[in-house]
Amino acid sequence: MILTGRCFTPIKYLLPVILLTAPGGLLCASTIQTLSIDLSPLHSGSILSGSVTLQNPLMLGDSAQIPLSFSDPLNYDPSSLIAILSVTSGTPNDQFRFSTITLTNLADNKTYNLVVRGAASCVVDFPCQATGGYEANNPPAFTGTYTITAASAAAVPEPNFVWLLLGLVPARVFGRRLFASRITA
Repeated sequence: MILTGRCFTPIKYLLPVILLTAPGGLLCASTIQTLSIDLSPLHSGSILSGSVTLQNPLMLGDSAQIPLSFSDPLNYDPSSLIAILSVTSGTPNDQFRFSTITLTNLADNKTYNLVVRGAASCVVDFPCQATGGYEANNPPAFTGTYTITAASAAAVPEPNFVWLLLGLVPARVFGRRLFASRITA
């Protein structure tokens, strides 16, 4: 059996389309997950906060590390921390909890362990914002609130954007070659 140019006609038209559309499927959606802890009981207006960009929103059983920093780092030691934000089942909705955070208030040189009491909960639809409670030490030296926010990261450039460009170049080259050349038997 001899293949003629006619057999390759569908391939000539299909190959550039495949090369152009395949990299688009490799792009990732993103969600920005933010944790903000109000430390006003220690210092007026003091906030410990941080955010992380995730490929997918956190769902039940998921967790993510979030680097945290203080709005007034000179009042605390260490000046930056890492917390693990996790989603656990709760009533009536899933609950967002952070791992125990240990910090030292330099004004009174006391160490505090922040523990979730009254977890933030929200429906897993986005955007989502929920407020929960925490206490410092047991028995509590003070209590406060924390806020969880999840939002679509549409304005954040995707790190996998290069895959789209890597698909455009071969699509252009192969498309031009296949459409310009004639296959003869």
